[in-house]
Amino acid sequence: MANLEWGTGRLSRVTAVCGRFGSGKTEIAINYALALAREARPCLIDLDVVTPYFRTREKAQALARQGVTVIAPAEVAANLDTPGITPEILGAIQQTAQPVVLDVGGDKQGARALGQYSPYLRARGCEVWFVVNPFRPFTRDLAGIRQSIAEIEAGSRLQVSALVSNPNLMGETDAELVVRGHRVVEEASAALGIPIAFVAVERSLLPQVSDGRLSREVLPLTLYLRPPWGKSPPIPAPLIPPDAGP
Repeated sequence: MANLEWGTGRLSRVTAVCGRFGSGKTEIAINYALALAREARPCLIDLDVVTPYFRTREKAQALARQGVTVIAPAEVAANLDTPGITPEILGAIQQTAQPVVLDVGGDKQGARALGQYSPYLRARGCEVWFVVNPFRPFTRDLAGIRQSIAEIEAGSRLQVSALVSNPNLMGETDAELVVRGHRVVEEASAALGIPIAFVAVERSLLPQVSDGRLSREVLPLTLYLRPPWGKSPPIPAPLIPPDAGP
């Protein structure tokens, strides 16, 4: 197991992070963008028109202080089912000086929001990651994962290029649950012929899964988002110590 390496290849990419409600895709988008910020100034585009909570735009100021530019639809557009194409988002996608991370809802409605930009994303080159939490209702088995991916691909007119393994039950997660859930994602990866980009693991659990059982690169997660009735931690600086290596 090794932490993700941030080579020059990652620093020129556009990556769309999609996932069903409860998959953890927004936490992954934020943590991934913050990790990229060690080497560049990424754009994090909030295209999640599905989820009323857990939106990246709610952390925009804190993320900006850590080198991540958050771009979200205008407030009026944010209340529409499918916000239209905006010059700010389109400009961020078309530029090539900064890496771009898109936070996208993982159902038909969310996929349509991404699909509006599909011609530009194909021209620019875009990876589409589907976040799988095998402990959530829609992605508990191969059939659910397959159907979810099919909906995203149909709505976005883009192909899912990799899975992100994010097995968790929030506060009830332990190392054994991570390992057990990751096996489900590995089996789906083999059956679908879609590679796994990495495993997302909450930081406090990293020492317990560092024995090679995951056999994948790991994105260490700090959990920043909580529902309105909860309390979320501040975004520290830096997220990952400069001496953290693979």
